[in-house]
Amino acid sequence: MTCLFRLVVLFVSLFLGAEASAQQKVLLPEKLERPTVTDDKGVVQWAPWKGVKCQGCSGSGKVKCDVCDRFGDDATNCPDCKRSKERLAVCRICAGTGELADPLDKVACPGCQGAAFQLCSVCGGGGRLKIGGAKQWSDCPSCRGDGAFKCGTCNGSRLVEPAALKPSLREASVKDLAKAITVVDAALTEVGAIEPAGGDKARKSVKALVKACDTAGGTFPPLKRLGKPFEDFMGKIYAGKQFQGSAENEANTIANAKKSAEYYLKHQKRMLDLAHKRAEANAKLAGEQKGK
Repeated sequence: MTCLFRLVVLFVSLFLGAEASAQQKVLLPEKLERPTVTDDKGVVQWAPWKGVKCQGCSGSGKVKCDVCDRFGDDATNCPDCKRSKERLAVCRICAGTGELADPLDKVACPGCQGAAFQLCSVCGGGGRLKIGGAKQWSDCPSCRGDGAFKCGTCNGSRLVEPAALKPSLREASVKDLAKAITVVDAALTEVGAIEPAGGDKARKSVKALVKACDTAGGTFPPLKRLGKPFEDFMGKIYAGKQFQGSAENEANTIANAKKSAEYYLKHQKRMLDLAHKRAEANAKLAGEQKGK
């Protein structure tokens, strides 16, 4: 019998950058579902993953660029759409494929949440600023005119792997899944307790986020990879300390990094819960059949 498959695709806005935001729709991880089928022996199996049309881009793989939507007509740079004529950027939900990846196999990168880059929050992605009373544009001192930094966690691939369980997340034992759930719950608590701050307290906030991710990195490799790239990224953002409001900008940038890490953890929490429920059902069935 086929279990009801409800892929609930709900969207929330993802805030990237400081006051200049870049928003794209994202899936609400707590509402994700994954189809299963029950075979003729009563064992619950994962159903084959069939292409599910991405509702974020209506299957086109492209969406309106929100990074440079606020830029003036004379803007020459955009790290997302490259200032293409159509001003269309790669959809971060499906990574440009037009179809959702199997959530048991792939998840948005915790370092960039599918953007493939980290937006420079000093210039808002434009790559240039008018410093002081200058009439001419100058390259941003943080990104040197690029507007963003390639994500070092996913190396620009947008999607990353799930929990590292044997033989896999989808086929792990009840015991191993339960352990992983304990790890993800602890990580969500630790990350959630972080209070992003800028100025003199910025490095302390960065250190706390890196520590929380590193602690969970044994189970979730992408979180292990997040630390150094994030520290390097923030090192570039500190170059904007000369500008008014830099402390607030640093705090907002750290807050966005926290949200991306939390998104990954919440996604994994949901998938682990579903896998654990399936494993428990199959373990119960095996016990009943053994007792006959």
